This record gives sequence, C-alpha cells and structure tokens, in this order.
Amino acid sequence: MRAHTTLRTAFRFGMMMAVTAGVTFAATQAHADTAGTVTGGDNSSTGSAALKFDMAQGLDTSIDTGFLGPAVAQIRAVVKIDPVKDGGPLYTIDMPKGAVVQASWAGDKKIVLKAANGSQTDGTVKVHHTLTPSLDLKVAAFGLSAQFAFDASKIVNKIPGAKFAYDSKATQQFAPWGFTTVDTKLNAPNLDNSTLFSQPFSAFGDILDPANWAGTIGVRAATKPTFSYKTTKVMLSGAVEPITGGAGEAVMDAPDGDFMDVMAQVEGEMKVAGTMDIQPFISMQKAFGYNFTTTIAINAYSKAYTVPTSKVAFQSTIVHIPLPNVHVPSDGIDLGAVKPGGTAKKTVTIENTGEMAATMTFKSSDPSATVPSGSITVAPKSKYDLQIAASAGSSGAFMSEITVTSNDPDSPVQTFKVGGNGADVGGPEGGNEDGLPGSAPAADSGCGCKTAGTTTSTGGWAGIGLLGLGIAVVAGRRRKTA
Repeated sequence: MRAHTTLRTAFRFGMMMAVTAGVTFAATQAHADTAGTVTGGDNSSTGSAALKFDMAQGLDTSIDTGFLGPAVAQIRAVVKIDPVKDGGPLYTIDMPKGAVVQASWAGDKKIVLKAANGSQTDGTVKVHHTLTPSLDLKVAAFGLSAQFAFDASKIVNKIPGAKFAYDSKATQQFAPWGFTTVDTKLNAPNLDNSTLFSQPFSAFGDILDPANWAGTIGVRAATKPTFSYKTTKVMLSGAVEPITGGAGEAVMDAPDGDFMDVMAQVEGEMKVAGTMDIQPFISMQKAFGYNFTTTIAINAYSKAYTVPTSKVAFQSTIVHIPLPNVHVPSDGIDLGAVKPGGTAKKTVTIENTGEMAATMTFKSSDPSATVPSGSITVAPKSKYDLQIAASAGSSGAFMSEITVTSNDPDSPVQTFKVGGNGADVGGPEGGNEDGLPGSAPAADSGCGCKTAGTTTSTGGWAGIGLLGLGIAVVAGRRRKTA
C-alpha cells in the first residue's frame, strides 16, 4: 500500500471510529527524554509520558462513634476526610517524567516494551486534607425527648470563611510507575488543639429554635492516615496483555518508521487507613424551653478506620519513542564499463531518517568490491556516504552484494548489488517517487500499525485517528529492500 494512501485510510478510519463511539478524546503528547545512547549498536530506546491524577472529592471513613454521654444529653459523631477548602485536591498523583517506557529489540523484528524502573524518584503523591464532622444530638429531659442532626454541609457553612482549622498535608516521592506501593503518612495536631467545630445553638436557627434551645456543641478530632498508592495496570497499544508489575513486558511487531507513538492507559488504586481520636462535647443552658444547665465532655474515642479503595484512572497518553530508520538503495549500482585490472569507485548514500542514531556495519559478498570495515554511527536525520571500490579481473561481468547490518528494528539486514561490465544488478541506479534511496512500493509493517508518509507527522491527527484506531501509530515510512 502506498504511503499517502495508508495515512489517508488510517485517518478516515480513526475519524469514523471516534464519531461512531461518540467520544471526545484528549491525549497528552509526551516526547522522549533521550534518543538512546549508541555504543557499538544500541538496540533500545526510551520514551516517557507525563501522568497526573487529581482526587477532588472527599472520602467516607468507617468512623461512627455511636451516641456517647449520659441519657440526658448524648452526642454522636461521624467524620469524613475531605479536601481543604481552596487548598487544592485531596490528593494528587503526579509522574511528570516517571512513566517510562523502554523499547528494545534483538534483530528478530520484534520490539519488547517494558514499563522501565529507574533510580529517579520524580513521581510524587501529595495529600492535603481536613476532617469534616456530622453530629447528631439526642436530648431527654423533663419527660420529653428530641433528636437533631447537624450534617457536614450545614456545619461547614457555619464556620467563618467556610473552612476548618484542621489542615494536614504531606508529600511522598516514588520511583517510575509506582508498581511498588507508595505510602504517604500524614501527621496530626494534638487532640486538645484540633477543634473541628464549636458553635452555639443560636447559629442553627434552622434546626433549633433559639426560644427553646441554648447551648454549645462541638467536636475535636485528629488522625494520622496513611494514603497508599499502587499502579495496578499499564496497557500499551499493540500489546495483547497489560503490564501488571515492574517485570512485565509487552511484545509487538517492529514497526517500519522513524519513531513509535505508543498509547498508554494506566490504572492504579488508592487505599487509606488510620486511627482517629474523637472528642465530642456539648454544653446546654436550655432545653424544651426550660433552663437546663449541663456540660458533657466525652472522653476521647479512638478507633482504627478504613476507607473503600478508590480506583485511579489516568488520562490516556502517548509515549513517543525514537527509532533508527536506515535506508539503502533498493536498485542496484551499475559501475559501467571497467577495464581489466582497473578499479571503479562509487559513493553510495545510506540514510538514517529516524529520530535515533543508527549503527551500521558493511560486508561485501565478493572480494572484487571493498567496503569500509568496523562500525559507524549515523546521527538521527543524517546521511552517510559509503565508499565502494570495485575491481575487474577481466572484461567480463562482475557483481557483488553489499550487506548493511544495522540496529534498525524491522530491517536489521538490508542488501543491494554493485557491478559492472553488463552485470545484472537489479535495475538502474536511482531514487524513488519520494526522493529516498529505495524505490520498492511500501507495504504495511505487519505490526497491526498504520504508518504515515516520510514527510508526514502524526501531530495533526494522532489525537483522533490514533485513539479511534486504538493502535500504535508509526510515522516516517521508508522504502527498503529485504
């Protein structure tokens, strides 16, 4: 399939999929931190993605004190863990460069993708929370009884500035991906200095009639929770199975391109647990219209609690992985007529259009043609002028096959012919319609991917076509000989 046809087909199919699904896609473009270090033939490359998740909602805990205190006046407290008003999310999991994907290959036209772990700890879990109480008051006096509920939303609105004084925060760094549980432990103030709420009954005219009720109600509480985050699954486009641990990997066919754009979908979970100390208190001056003076301070109530595990689903992101992309002539090199005992020299351009450096070695099948020995490195988007010298032992035709071995993932071995005196070297020397050294029609890479033309980038359509297809997209199609 021709390159521009492949691009158009991939784009149109991706658009149809996106429209049919009725989904709006947003993907974060992530570029590689390194194009790979070439030392005698580097067969690996690395890309990283920025991942961030904000939890803006509060968490229901299992804390419920039940009614405490003497029968004449009892109080019950239920406490939630909430974000601090105007203080940002409850917790943030941020991996600005820590979601690292390593691609490696070994000449078998397969690429192995791993969620690479490293020594850097630039991932962070940040927690910033307060405690929000709901209170129930039960009064029995003068042969009468009544029960009142002060829910959290009403209590919050009675606090000046609608913000509790309780404010606890902590930050914990972690290594890439977070497959190992990351524990973020928070400190708490002393219980005597952690009054969550204390207000006179008069502030609750919508609940208690000031003509019949007078007093003060409040609660102190403190907790040192541990927020435990762990990445549970990484799904990379083109892979059949998800990666569920640091040793996991995904294998796919090596694409034919200058780079790989791999879609990563990352999921994790957050667990919260701790022990909470609670001290409800009440002071009453009037009940049911009768003057009624009593002060009840409940001894501190301490209890371990848990929070239902919450799922963390990061926004899908594109990991950009550079690759070497080596082009050799797909047509033979005709040296013309060479006199017996004479030598013809030719400069042949070998091109690396990839975004990663290419390493190459050269070999001639016949001693009549000589090529440089050793390994050479061609920088990304660069060319190498291969010097070939061929000698004729007679006036008859002579020919040699030149083998180029490189770290190109999908074409590690490429060949072309050189010859003279009428030898059949496989066609006239020349370029192709795209101006590249090869001229054979492009074919699908066999990796389940679609590739763009040599001058086309995925930037304009990856967000729709790529996501609609749900597969890896590779740009920088090349022409190669087998």
